[in-house]
Formats: sequence, C-alpha cells, structure tokens
Amino acid sequence: MRRGTRAHGDDQESYFASMSDLMAGIVFIFLIMLMALSMYNIDETSAPKDEQSEKTYQETIAKLMDERARMIEALRKDLQAHQIDASADAASGTLTLPAAQFFGPDATALKPEGREKMATTAALLARYLTCKADTPDMPDMPAGACPTIAPVERVDAAVIKATPPANGLAAQTAARIQALETSAALTSAQPTLYELQGRAGLPVLTVHGQAMEQPPSSSSVPADRHHRPAPLPSAVPPAVDRLILSFTMAVPPRS
Repeated sequence: MRRGTRAHGDDQESYFASMSDLMAGIVFIFLIMLMALSMYNIDETSAPKDEQSEKTYQETIAKLMDERARMIEALRKDLQAHQIDASADAASGTLTLPAAQFFGPDATALKPEGREKMATTAALLARYLTCKADTPDMPDMPAGACPTIAPVERVDAAVIKATPPANGLAAQTAARIQALETSAALTSAQPTLYELQGRAGLPVLTVHGQAMEQPPSSSSVPADRHHRPAPLPSAVPPAVDRLILSFTMAVPPRS
C-alpha cells in the first residue's frame, strides 16, 4: 500500500508539473505574438510620418533654391543697371562677370574704372547678403530678392584666367594676383564682406584665382578644395577671363 500511494503521488506531481510547463509555454507564445503585433503597429505608424517629413524637407530645399535663383537674378539686374556686365545661371547659383571690365589686357592690377565697378559690385553684394524679407531699411529691394528660409552660407569668388598673359607671367600666378586685388577691392569698399561669417564661423566670402589653359568641359568650372564645381553659364565663352560668384545657401538640417 505504501508503495502504491507513493507511485500515485508521483503521478500527480508529474501531471501538475507538465500542466504548469504547458501554461508557461502558452503565456510565452502569447507574449511573443503581442510584441510582434506592437512592433508591426509601430512600423506602420512611423513610416508615413518619415515619408511626410522627407517630403516636407525636399519641398523646403526646392523653395530655398527658388529663392536663391530670384536673388541672383535680381542681383544681376542691379549690376546691369550700374553698367556692370553680368550673366546668371540661376540653376547652379552662379553669376559670371567678364574680367575685362575690371582688369586691363595682361594687367594684374585693377584699372581705375575697374576699381570703381568693383566697389559698386561690393556694395550690391553686401546689400544682398545682409538683407532679409522683413528688413525695414531696404524698402526698394526687388520683390523676392531677400531669402526667407535660410541665408547665404558662402560666396566663392573665382578669378578665372582663361587667356595666357603676354607679359611672360604664368597664368596661374596672374590669376592669383588678380584674386588678391579682387579680394582687397571688395573688402576695402565694403568691410561687411570681410566680417560676414557662416554658421560654422567661416568667412562667407572667399576669393581664389585659377588658371585655365585648356577650354573646360561644358558642365564644370575649376574649383578649390572648399568649393564644388558649378556649370558655366552658356552665355559666357569659355575662353574669356572672368570672375565667377558661386552662391551656397545655408541648408536647414533635417528635423
């Protein structure tokens, strides 16, 4: 009898142990299914928000590029109104000014009328770089000329020497000297251009010289390590010495 009782008790303990293991397994499976369902719901709800956020960001960038195009075109018209020849490529954000209106043939120094035009260019450039849509003391600015989304982060002025000098000076050397002359003329006429800084604390205006011995490709201009190449305006022959102003906007970060 004792042996039978012990055997019967062992069977009961084994039975209840297996039932508890089974219930624990069911609960464990239920928890896994619940977690998978919750993760699925999170993915389903976050994906549309991410897509909408990216769409909104791209729309903001498109509006910013439109603002840059309007600003550059307005600046070009202002330059033309002051008898300064300029052509614009709004898509790439560049203004091109033939260098002959500033420098004489084979000269590295600004000619007198070129210095006056450079001072006028500096005044207009400083005006456009510091204006805001709600600035009260600039009521005569063209409509839409002042950026509203983000300011200009950088203006890279590239003095391009496309024709070799006849005075024996190396083209690269001549371009660099002309770049120094251009930088000094712009910042002395408008010290604001020297003081302006972008978000990273770097100067907004940079000037460099570049020789171009061979005709460039149809879609690029030379650039230093701080500037990405930009397409040349089609209205400007590639063999003409020129000053190219490339505008880069302060693109807002993704939210």
